[in-house]
Amino acid sequence: MCPILFKLGPFPVHAYGFMIAIAFLVGIVISMYFARREGVGPENILDLALYVILSAIIGARALYVIGTWDQYQGNIWEMFAVQKGGLIFLGGLLLAVLTVMLYARVKRIPILRLLDILTPGTALGYAITRIGCFLNGCCFGLPTDLPWGLEFPFGSLAYSYFPHQHIHPTQLYSSASMFLAFLALIWLYHKKQKDGFIFYWGLIFYSVYRMAVEFLRFSPIHWLGLTPSQWLVIFLAGGAVWGLIRGNKRIDA
Repeated sequence: MCPILFKLGPFPVHAYGFMIAIAFLVGIVISMYFARREGVGPENILDLALYVILSAIIGARALYVIGTWDQYQGNIWEMFAVQKGGLIFLGGLLLAVLTVMLYARVKRIPILRLLDILTPGTALGYAITRIGCFLNGCCFGLPTDLPWGLEFPFGSLAYSYFPHQHIHPTQLYSSASMFLAFLALIWLYHKKQKDGFIFYWGLIFYSVYRMAVEFLRFSPIHWLGLTPSQWLVIFLAGGAVWGLIRGNKRIDA
C-alpha cells in the first residue's frame, strides 16, 4: 500500500487521485479513437470530457457519503476530499450516463452510439482506478486463508477493520476483471451491428464481475443477503439484456 506516491514541494500526490487522473486521460484517448471509427467528431469527446468527469466524481462521491454519513458529521469538509478515496462507481456511472444522454440530445448525436464510443475507455479507466484503490487501502476484501491474501499495514482503512489479518485483494480482482472486459469489448466492437451493442455488453460484464466480487469484499450493509451494489447490478444487467434482445429484434426485422 502506498497512499501518497510522491510530493511536489509541500503538496502530497495521493495515489488514488493520481490513478483517477490517469484513468480519465486513458479513457478520453480511447474514446476519441472510437469516435473517429463511428464517424463522430473526436472534438465532441473533448467537449464532453469535462462534464463527464465532474458528473462522475459528484455522483460517485455523493453515493459514498450517503452510505457513510456518520463519518462526516463531525467534519463536513472531508466530504470533498475525493483524492483520499471514497467513490462508488455505480453512483458516478448513473450520473455520467445521464450527462452523456443530455449532451447527445443537445448535439444531436445518437445516444446509444455515443455510449458505445465511451464504454471501452470507461472499462479500462475503471481497471486503472482500482489500482489506486489498492494503493490507498480502500475497497478491501474479507479475511481469507488463500495464499495470495494480503495484510494491509497500520493506518489503512483495511487495517482498521481487519488488523493483522490476510484479506482478499478485491481491488486487484476488480482491476483484472475489468481489464479483461476491456479486451472483450474491443473484440466485440468488430461484431457490432446496432448502436447500444457495446454499451449493453459493458453493463453485463460489469454486473457479472461486481456481483461475484461483492461476495469477497467487505460491506457493512446487506439487504436480504446481498449488498446494495449487488441489488443495483441485478437491475443493470436485466436492463442490458433487454436492450440486447430489443436490438436483435430490430436487426431481424
